[in-house]
Amino acid sequence: MIASLARRVLGSAVLALSATAASAQSGGTLQPVQSTLQQLVSTLTGPISTSLATLMVIGCGFAAWAGRLTWGLAGAGIFGIVLVFGSAQIVQFFQSAVGQ
Repeated sequence: MIASLARRVLGSAVLALSATAASAQSGGTLQPVQSTLQQLVSTLTGPISTSLATLMVIGCGFAAWAGRLTWGLAGAGIFGIVLVFGSAQIVQFFQSAVGQ
């Protein structure tokens, strides 16, 4: 019982130390993933997606003016905008935490 517990503690310590060493590296084998995520962030926060979000808000305003706005349409528009720009902010946060 004690030997099993000692193996678990030792294994956990080895995993913790190896994870710390891996996260301290800049670039390395994760460079293709980081460049892909950076491209995704620049696409999601670029002028095209900002224009689409603006058009969605204008469309919701026009639908409200015409009396055709439903909670589902308004919620879908807000959720889409928050999802796109929020996910881009989360990716930027994690990239800056890694040291990019």
